Amino acid sequence: MRPSSLRQYLGSETLPPCQEQQPKTNAELDHKVCYLCHSLLTLAGVVVSCQDITPDQWGELQLLCMQLDRHINTHIRESPHAMHRTRLKDLAAQTYVRWQELLAHCQPQAQYFSPWKD
Repeated sequence: MRPSSLRQYLGSETLPPCQEQQPKTNAELDHKVCYLCHSLLTLAGVVVSCQDITPDQWGELQLLCMQLDRHINTHIRESPHAMHRTRLKDLAAQTYVRWQELLAHCQPQAQYFSPWKD
């Protein structure tokens, strides 16, 4: 799930009563979104690491890697005031590398041309 989609969903749930609380609410919402993304990414990393990758799952893991790179690494801006974003990007980078190593070691067997098969 993209952090921006999660932020939009959570933002529509809680509407602040006055404008004074807007910056605090945005900061809290940003922290909550990063926390949820961090939790989901940690869970996904544990699940993927616990299983052997089958040829069918190889393509799905490759797609997950592309989405992880696109949605988390490129769409989250780091800030010295928001270390939770940096931690999320670090976890995403570590997970991406780990999954790329899994993909490299578990490449599906190529189906070779067999003249004996019809």
